[in-house]
Amino acid sequence: MTSFDNDLQGGLHRRTFMRNAMAGAAALGGLGSAGRAVAQSTEMTALMVNAMLGPTLKPIVEEDAKVTIKEGAFLSGTDTVSRLTAPGGARYDLMNSSFAFSHPVVMGAKEGAERVQAIDTSLIPNMKYINDPSKEGIGTRDGKVYMVPHSWGFDSILYNRDIVPDNDPYTQSWSLLFEDKYAGKIGWWDVAHQMMMAAGLYLGHAEPEKMDRNQLNEVSKFLIAKKKNVRTFYTTFAQGSNLLASGEIAVGYGIVPMRVELKKRGFNITGSWPKEGVLSLINASYIPKDSKNVAAAHAVINAMLGERYAKALSDGCGYLSASKFAQENLTDAYRKEYGYGIFDGSVKHYQLKFPTNMNMWIETWSRVKSS
Repeated sequence: MTSFDNDLQGGLHRRTFMRNAMAGAAALGGLGSAGRAVAQSTEMTALMVNAMLGPTLKPIVEEDAKVTIKEGAFLSGTDTVSRLTAPGGARYDLMNSSFAFSHPVVMGAKEGAERVQAIDTSLIPNMKYINDPSKEGIGTRDGKVYMVPHSWGFDSILYNRDIVPDNDPYTQSWSLLFEDKYAGKIGWWDVAHQMMMAAGLYLGHAEPEKMDRNQLNEVSKFLIAKKKNVRTFYTTFAQGSNLLASGEIAVGYGIVPMRVELKKRGFNITGSWPKEGVLSLINASYIPKDSKNVAAAHAVINAMLGERYAKALSDGCGYLSASKFAQENLTDAYRKEYGYGIFDGSVKHYQLKFPTNMNMWIETWSRVKSS
């Protein structure tokens, strides 16, 4: 049984869990027979970071997969796995979230406890193009595949270069998000997992997801002390982007699609490369047991590993495709801008992993917010 299971059984209501822990961002049964699969509709539902199906990307997927996709509003990885475990079922044909965070919940504690169905890899020929680092994001058990990597992303600090110069030493550390220099111009994302992982790394914890109660109390005291520097909290990436665009904040926790979207809109916003490491994630796709269009879900997974989508992904939303196709003929400048050094180790990173005790993290973050 996972920590997530214990949290749910301990009476933590799903809505409370999502509200207190990790609201994030909008805007940005078995497989069955072949005959049944062919008979399924071309319409399907998907829940993933919405930027993955942005205006330049969704048409590629729909054309290559020969489907029509109805998207749900992605909030966070926590929300996604909460929906997966909901009593009424996930209600999506395909879901996607951070592999390291979601794996314990998606796979369950043992054989037969998986909350998703096995994937028929014969229907995903583009799996053979998955690059070596991304193979870590293939979720398997007893020879069956349950999770397939889609891309890499990473979180860091976004900042306005008109206010924060690139040569400011603070841009080289998570200190930019916490310390006093830009007090009153800082925005925090209202999400326990990422904010506390960032603080844990900054405070020197080698494996912050394993912090015990005493260490979490240390993080809580630190965040409460630094809260005075915060102009505002935001609960969606769209809010965070608008705060940066309007100039209300100059510094904020952000994900790659926020940076790319702001750049496209002409704002002088960039992302930092903290010496403690950016917080990385492998986005992985999986098919809920109650998926009503399994064939379409397979087709979309395959299309998203295909050449056209892989080569368009970074320009489209900033993520780094798990496919080898994405790295063909890239310039050094392009690799540096988008963080392709994650693949060869030249960009330091630490994966966003599922905390040992999520309830304690939620309690800690609640203390920070209410202080």
